[in-house]
Amino acid sequence: MSYDVVALVVGKPDERTIRQALQDVDPDLWLHRHEDTHVLQIRDGDERLLATLEPGRLVEEPGEVVRLLGPDVVAGLPERFWWVETRARPDEAGREVAHRFADGLASRLGGAVWTSGTADFGLWEEPEHPAVERTATRALVVAQDRPVVPFSSWISDVVATRGDKLLQVLTPSTARLTYGVRTYLTGPMGRWVVRDEEGGHYDGITGLPVHWDDGLGFRPEKEPVGLNWGAREPDAEPVQGFVEDMSESTGVQLVVDVSAIHRPEDPRRPGRIVEILAEHLAGPGPTAWGPHEPAVRTWDREQLTEFVRRREPRAVVLFFAGPLDVGHPFSGQLRVAWREQGVLERASVVIGFSGEDAVPFDALPSVVEALAREDLLDGLRVRRLAGRRDTTFEPRWTGTAVQVGFAIGPGRLAEIGRGYAQAGPIRGTVLGEGERQAVWYPVLGDAEAPLQDLALVERQTAHLAAAGRR
Repeated sequence: MSYDVVALVVGKPDERTIRQALQDVDPDLWLHRHEDTHVLQIRDGDERLLATLEPGRLVEEPGEVVRLLGPDVVAGLPERFWWVETRARPDEAGREVAHRFADGLASRLGGAVWTSGTADFGLWEEPEHPAVERTATRALVVAQDRPVVPFSSWISDVVATRGDKLLQVLTPSTARLTYGVRTYLTGPMGRWVVRDEEGGHYDGITGLPVHWDDGLGFRPEKEPVGLNWGAREPDAEPVQGFVEDMSESTGVQLVVDVSAIHRPEDPRRPGRIVEILAEHLAGPGPTAWGPHEPAVRTWDREQLTEFVRRREPRAVVLFFAGPLDVGHPFSGQLRVAWREQGVLERASVVIGFSGEDAVPFDALPSVVEALAREDLLDGLRVRRLAGRRDTTFEPRWTGTAVQVGFAIGPGRLAEIGRGYAQAGPIRGTVLGEGERQAVWYPVLGDAEAPLQDLALVERQTAHLAAAGRR
């Protein structure tokens, strides 16, 4: 399924109301509950699958809805409303059912309707999963014809239930990705596939042309592996227009990754790392969170903690975002996993700025000190890259990420020793007091030589790792 229709409704869309809205479209349509997921399938009298819909989600924070769908669709809606998303087969029959159903639901309950592009990629086949467009032996293709593609509940369910296969998200060249879905697609189990205006396809991260393979889905002639892959394969070039000078039209993004271990007896709630990062670097704190995007729940660490604990011992990935119109935009992911030594919390935040002059680089030592003071720092890494201020990502090359600096927390410092920790290729700065000291390693990032900066960080990391072998 790839043609998306979202009904934003005022009243609660219970199953009875959904059935009534469906009967208004066509009395011969019927609902079938998908056996492997919580979604409902709309089929006609011949049992042909026309569309799939998920149960309504209460929107407590509309900011993420605006970020994904635009401000016009929420105009006139109350502060809290419901999100009902339908994915239809990309043909006339599927689109008509999805449209009429959403319009009928909005008419009954009050609200508005948003629709994606036509999503006619020419690949659709009745899938093994409601979100999937096409299946290869070792890959699944999810098509999304929308301006901003999130790590939606549909994609989340594909990863959870079909995680042994490569996830490939297919979009038009006009689409942008959120940080959450881009992070997954840049990993070993993902690929961003972009369809150009001529009907060809290329990798949205590398720009390399890709073609369909029945075993691996979309793939390039040769997979790029290693930092110097381009030098070893001089004939491998990105598609025309992928590499452009974006310096005058692009802002700056700061990406911060933090990890911390909480002892089992520690009563603190996850999420405090996110608050510290946001308050020091973005201005306002987080406003919304959720298990997928859009993050529509009001930020509440007590509720977040309860959500995590109900899923113990399973690892949990959560998404969060800040307000749209205050401070600097930010979004990110929070990962919580259970380990023998305690609970591992990892936060990854991307913050958007209008230009490099607006980035508070001088606030980074205070971030390290604040995290260490609250015993919320095992390791930290900071990078900057050219990118949109709204923290979304376009399918084009904007340059290699530049290393800004990294830090080690009090526990690691105690193991290594202060003298050894301050030695090595990068002179470390000790921050904090007593048993809550940390070390900040600033990297004089040069955007013209980002690989040299990365090599410098790797040498310092190797120096610190050698402390355990002394």
